Amino acid sequence: MTENDSLPHTQTLLGERYRLSRELGRGGMATVYLAEEVKHRREVAIKVLHPDFAPALGAERFLREIGIAARLSHPHLVPLIDSGEAGGLRYYVSAYVSGGSLRDRLRRERRLAIDDALRVASEIGGALGYVHRAGFIHRDVKPENILFADGLALLADFGVARASASEGSDGAGAAVTTAGLAVGTPEYMSPEQASGERDLDPRTDVYSLGCVVFEMLAGEPPFSGRSPRATMAKQVAEPARKLRTVRPEVPPSVEDAVSRALAKDPEQRWPSVADFVAALEAPSEPRGRVTAWATRGIAVLPFVNASPDPENEYLSDGITDELIAALAKVDGLRVAARTSVFALKGKPQDVRAIGALLDCSVVLEGTVRRAGQRLRITAQLVSTDNGSLLWSERYDRDVADVFAIQDEIARTIVNTLRATSFADLRTPQPRRYRASPAAYRLYLKGRYEWNRRTQEGVGAAIHYFEQAMAEDPRYALAYTGLADAYALGVDYRSVPAGPGLEAAKEYARKAIAIDDSLAEAHASLAWAMFVYDWDWAGAEREFRRAIDLDPRYAPAHQWYAFLLVSRGAFGDALVEGHTAVELDPGSVSARRTLGWAYYYARRWDGARHHLERAIAMNPNAEETFRVLGLTLALEGQVDESVKVLREAVTMEGAGTYTRATLGYALARSGNIAEARTILASLEEHLRREYVSPVAFATILLGLGEVERALDWSERALAERRGWMAYLRVNPLMDPMRGHPRFDALIARMRL
Repeated sequence: MTENDSLPHTQTLLGERYRLSRELGRGGMATVYLAEEVKHRREVAIKVLHPDFAPALGAERFLREIGIAARLSHPHLVPLIDSGEAGGLRYYVSAYVSGGSLRDRLRRERRLAIDDALRVASEIGGALGYVHRAGFIHRDVKPENILFADGLALLADFGVARASASEGSDGAGAAVTTAGLAVGTPEYMSPEQASGERDLDPRTDVYSLGCVVFEMLAGEPPFSGRSPRATMAKQVAEPARKLRTVRPEVPPSVEDAVSRALAKDPEQRWPSVADFVAALEAPSEPRGRVTAWATRGIAVLPFVNASPDPENEYLSDGITDELIAALAKVDGLRVAARTSVFALKGKPQDVRAIGALLDCSVVLEGTVRRAGQRLRITAQLVSTDNGSLLWSERYDRDVADVFAIQDEIARTIVNTLRATSFADLRTPQPRRYRASPAAYRLYLKGRYEWNRRTQEGVGAAIHYFEQAMAEDPRYALAYTGLADAYALGVDYRSVPAGPGLEAAKEYARKAIAIDDSLAEAHASLAWAMFVYDWDWAGAEREFRRAIDLDPRYAPAHQWYAFLLVSRGAFGDALVEGHTAVELDPGSVSARRTLGWAYYYARRWDGARHHLERAIAMNPNAEETFRVLGLTLALEGQVDESVKVLREAVTMEGAGTYTRATLGYALARSGNIAEARTILASLEEHLRREYVSPVAFATILLGLGEVERALDWSERALAERRGWMAYLRVNPLMDPMRGHPRFDALIARMRL
């Protein structure tokens, strides 16, 4: 506590009118004291603005607007009594409300009953509507400023209130803040307020009230970050979560009302608080089937392995994958992507929450039990609107009949939906080719291992795909699996790029020769042509072919974003990256790709935002921590970068790339000795096994050894490492720009 904020000093400045007793609370802008007004012997609350904040408000404007606000009178407003300036301290006085705040109540209860939350919203909305009609906006609607008196909610704290931009002809509409200064509380700021915009109107309070209603119902605000700055960035860039994903029993009409209040564009919000409150209070009519299924979406949840042998997990996962693939080919039906549904595996959730999370109207779930050569599959279709069972069936067949079962389930699902509001759905077509049961079983095992995304998993996947290919040389998906496994193994197995990516191209081309309509094969070939051949035109042609074949295949959009980034086409790259996330919102990899795209575009706030989202989705993904650490270092937050990267190197799977990135950040922070220790450890590691030249170039750039970094960059080019594809745009390489050797690298890359 500084001297100016201390209670005795403040008491001295306020003189004899008020007798301060204790501090009630403290925030980023002000300190609130409980005091006694000596003349009337009543308790009051005095809010004193911090001296370093007050100049931004302007003394004359602050006192004039608080003076006007003091004349506001409404049953749900805490009345303002006085305001003034003393010894450089600006303050205002309001009645003391002893019933506690909404924040106090949320700390005790975490979230409110739905009826209670809506009642509070109605009462505070009434007060805000009155304030807006009087020509003011509040700008700091939050749980701390909602107080309770005899059970009634009252809006308090006009310390940063101001006249609406549309009011007044004498300058009263001018912003109180200096240019670019955002005033308020980050978790409840509207995007325009967080951006420091001057011309705010009442819709900024609509947004803040929407944040409060969300928190009352969900138990947490819609946006929060690692720092106030990160939170404000989310307010500007990130869409709010759907309320029913965290509290399914919230009526759909309430969720819709809150979603509109939290629209980023003020023009898309409710035009007034009264409209917002009316929407919250509107009777929630039971959703009919047409309304409930308007999204025309289905999620195939991971089938549960009910076999005694856990080794049969691959079979239940594989059947899930096959049903997703079959239903995804039905025109007019949107199917949740694999990554999104598998993120829910082993995590029981209310079906209504799943519907809101994955934007689907029905879910398909089931079990798979294998005993010898006998297979029992149960499946059921459930409405996400009310949890009602729409269809269920049990299949007892031989293992060899698995293809027929999958076709029958897909066909039955479509017929069931067609009988309701999906009358125009086409019958799913059976797969054009079938592998032998043995080859299919090996393929499923390979995909199961590949999806683990580990060094051991990639090795096992290659083994199973090769066996499947040997069992059935015409099985195109086995070749595609091999292409993906070899491409993924370049990074996950820490091996030279050449053998892996040459194999990836070979197997992708074999898959295309068997079936040219496989989007997966074209995308795999495009990736190898991009990061290894540096055949920019050929890679783009294959990416576009993959997207044309299957516009909903998220990895094609995700990988294409990297090609566009390498060219500096950041706008197009971000469109592709966001498309991948929209198609597969549960994919940590797709979200991390967006972080990379923003990083290469030097849009640090966006990069941090998406990388932090990816970490929240999977706190154990070491690669995401590495990219976030690199982003922070390039942004100039080197101490925070070191902290993040120290955590990353302790995580499972952390390798030489992560250690090198930590060394880079340490060098940037001035800790040269420890950075050189890491460099020495990488050199020792190289004597035993392969280390990518990219790792050495990274740490040497941090140490400022540009010539040695260029040596290793030339080795990376000789090895055809994918890192070189980003020479033109990678901020890490800025120290080498303008050097003749670097220009020669650009020329050899045909960039």
